[in-house]
Amino acid sequence: MQLSDIPLHTPDVVGRLLGEEAVLVQPQQGVVRVLNAVGARLWELADGGRTVSELADIIAAEYDVDKERASADALAFCEDLARRGMLRLAV
Repeated sequence: MQLSDIPLHTPDVVGRLLGEEAVLVQPQQGVVRVLNAVGARLWELADGGRTVSELADIIAAEYDVDKERASADALAFCEDLARRGMLRLAV
């Protein structure tokens, strides 16, 4: 995955925001993943309409972190969820 890629939720994942956290469930695999506030925000933003770089820009602004750190974290987050089958690239 690259910063120019556009992440999108996979259709088999059910995600719910609960306060500042999010719970992602893959019913077919029996997998549940809980995301912290930043992860939940990234999940919410990964709707197929923004690049990973744009996600990082929003995180940098909302959480007062530098762009380089936000970019590295957003990329790692998206790569991790893509490996787990929870995100895919929009086409």
